[in-house]
Amino acid sequence: MSDVAKHRRRSGAGGNESYPDLFQPYGGFPDGVRVESGHVIMPELPGIGFEEKSDLIKVMGELAQ
Repeated sequence: MSDVAKHRRRSGAGGNESYPDLFQPYGGFPDGVRVESGHVIMPELPGIGFEEKSDLIKVMGELAQ
């Protein structure tokens, strides 16, 4: 475990930095996930969850044709 990770654990900071509005349609969170008070609750999804990102699935479908 890195020193930064150890510090975060001790301080209770935890988590990770995210930019949900950048790098669309690839970045961000699955549809329906809301940022509230700087936090999100990630849904239980199989895999990495891009099936739950409607804009990304649309782009992937177009590329697959």
